[in-house]
Amino acid sequence: MPHTVLGSYRGEWFTASTPEQARLLSDPVALRHLEPFMGRTLGAAAAAGEAGVSVERMLYRVRQFLKAGLLQEVGQERRAGRPVRLYRAPGGLQVPFTLTPFADLEAQVIRHSAPYDRLRARASGRRLQRLDHHARLIYRDGQGKVHSETEVPGAEVLAAFPSRDFMGVMWLDDATARRMSGLLDEWRELLGQHSAGSEHSAGNKHSGRIKGTQPYLVQMVLLALDPHEPDELTGPPG
Repeated sequence: MPHTVLGSYRGEWFTASTPEQARLLSDPVALRHLEPFMGRTLGAAAAAGEAGVSVERMLYRVRQFLKAGLLQEVGQERRAGRPVRLYRAPGGLQVPFTLTPFADLEAQVIRHSAPYDRLRARASGRRLQRLDHHARLIYRDGQGKVHSETEVPGAEVLAAFPSRDFMGVMWLDDATARRMSGLLDEWRELLGQHSAGSEHSAGNKHSGRIKGTQPYLVQMVLLALDPHEPDELTGPPG
């Protein structure tokens, strides 16, 4: 059973078994058209409305998904005139990397992290605009290492905003790395509990918006780098 982080799923998992299924499930545009049907029964027009596309475009994708085995026709909704065909896709989809069109795992990570990288840059820019002063700091520390980072405002200014943003390459001993890893696990568990509570209290299961909340980009990264790879330990970006 796969372990999820951003939400909970207790249904059955569908595992992609063909390169075409994996290709479609790795394509953000195709996935946008499949999403309305996941774990739900809908007609093409209703799905098109949710996805924000034309009915003709959705019908093209429906035929594509049916042929690939990602969508099933499960019935019809009677109405005046022609009945509406109803479709359903699995609520949970697992895509083995060996079937995907990516050259390697690094290429897959780049594709799927790109939207989050753009979100981070956009949100960070907005955050900096709220500050009276912001600058890039480039300096050599007491140990002789050169760093480049965004100037951090004082504690009083930071306290006014819950947002935090930090990224950098640091040399850690094993004990410190494991301690940080444990803290990240605790934070991930906390977010999982919050997500479960949000699902329970949300009136609309298909919307992440709950009164009194706002979206935050959450990134948890602690990755060991290869000290023998010079491009992983490059100098500071300008």
